[in-house]
Order: sequence, then structure tokens, then C-alpha cells
Amino acid sequence: MLGLVLEGGAMRAGFVAGALMALMDKNLDDFDAAVAVSASVPTLAYFASGQREEMEKVWRHELTSPRLVCYHNIPAASLALSAKRPILNIDRLVFDIIKEKYPLNRNAFLASKMICRFAAASVPHGEQVFLKPEENDIYDVIKACLAVPGCYPTAVPMNDCEYVDGATVNPLPLKGLPDDETLKVVAILSKPMSCENEPPNFLERALFWRYFKKYDWMLEKLWEAAQIYNTQVFQLEQMAQENPPRALIVCPDKMPPVKFVTLDHKKINRTIDLGYSKVEELEDQIGSFLEEAPS
Repeated sequence: MLGLVLEGGAMRAGFVAGALMALMDKNLDDFDAAVAVSASVPTLAYFASGQREEMEKVWRHELTSPRLVCYHNIPAASLALSAKRPILNIDRLVFDIIKEKYPLNRNAFLASKMICRFAAASVPHGEQVFLKPEENDIYDVIKACLAVPGCYPTAVPMNDCEYVDGATVNPLPLKGLPDDETLKVVAILSKPMSCENEPPNFLERALFWRYFKKYDWMLEKLWEAAQIYNTQVFQLEQMAQENPPRALIVCPDKMPPVKFVTLDHKKINRTIDLGYSKVEELEDQIGSFLEEAPS
């Protein structure tokens, strides 16, 4: 099997979206299984259903709105957790934009040969889970995977459990692919290989301390996730150096213009364009990698 792994990273994941658009345009999209985390979850859903146009419109035209990125709620969010005062309005993104304005083609999604798994973290224990969209409402799954701790004030209930953004416990969930069947992996990262994942800084901990107080496991998991990410990247590097290689990594050469969230429309577009250009640069290498079967 040929696997695809997508890193998130909030709006920095525009790099991932741009890369997927290029893969679709160049017919380099014949994957058997895929796993995405955080902001790349809806991107993977559009990719699997063949909805390139909708993917691009969401990323280029819908994300830099003050109705989505609510900086004005930061003071209130640091004082009390309330679904009425999110810093990132995930409900608007999922239900007003993705569901109503650019709805997913559920039939095309379910008919895709590509097995998709979406990474989330269950609460209260912070365990990594891989949600199966064919077994749940796809929009509820997307919302659960986008519920960034602190920026979105509550966990998302579904099937008698509650979930938050899967990057809380693992920002690069390689284990979402079937280990016993996946022979080769294309991994699309949203930051350079040289940029190690770091635990939350003092300002982040201070701003969202009420959230961490409610879920006392979360701060420890965020520290662990930083180490897990670095280990996963090292594993991919080792796989890429095998002969023949079992992994191909697509990532930016330097940090994209968007590091987390922004209201700057131009920064989003430049980040998307970086992902598209990187695939163009690696087109021949990617094509050869997809065609060559490991011994």
C-alpha cells in the first residue's frame, strides 16, 4: 500500500493544501491510505472526494475573516472558558463554510479507494484515536479534529466520548496508517525538517491556563507531543534514506509566512503557493517514488 501522511499546524497547513492541489493537478494522487491531523483533516476530505476547487476556495477565500479568527476574544478566553467566545470559531468554519457553502461530496468521499483516518485526542485521558469518517457524521468528525485546545474552549462530544485536536498528543500521526500493509509513505509537513516541534511556551501556558487546569493531563501531553513529533520526523528521514526509499518527505525550505493563524490574506496565499511550488519542484522525484515498488 502507498500511504499519505499530512501534518496540520493551523493556517500553516495551507502549505499542505497547496501541495495536495499540485498532486491532483499532476495526477500524482493514487494513494491507498491517508491520515491527517488538525487543520489538514478537512483538506484530506476534499482531496479524497476529488474536490480540488472547493479545497482551494476554502483556503484562499474563507480563512482570514475576523468572524473566524476572533482576536478580540483573547482577553475573555483567558479568564473563562465559553463556547460563545472562541478564539477560533470552529463552528463557523465547519458548518457555515465547509458544510453549507462548500459541502463535501459524501458519496464521492465514501467511494474513494483511499482509506482515510482522521487523528483526534480523546478526553479526559488524552489518548490518540483515529476516527473513521464512514462511521460518523463527517462534519462532526472534522469539528472534533479541529478543536484546538485553548483556541476552541470545549471538547467535542461524539459517540459517548469527547475529543480535541489530535495534534495535542501527536502532530504527525504515522500510526494512523496500516502498519502491516503500508509499504511506502509520502509525508507532507507544514514546516521545515530542521524546525523541531516545541512544547508550549510560557505565554501560551499563561493565556490558556484555565483550559490546562480543566484538563490537567493536557500540558504534559503537549510536552510529550513535541518529542513524539521529532521522533516521527527522524523515522521518516531514516525511511527516506533506505535503498530503495520507503518514504518521501515534502516540506517547506523555510518557515511559511503563516506560523499559526493570521488575518493577512496575502500570507495565506503565499503559504499555499509554497506548497504548490514545492510539489512542482519535486514532481519527477514524486512520480518515480510512486511508480517504484519496494523489493
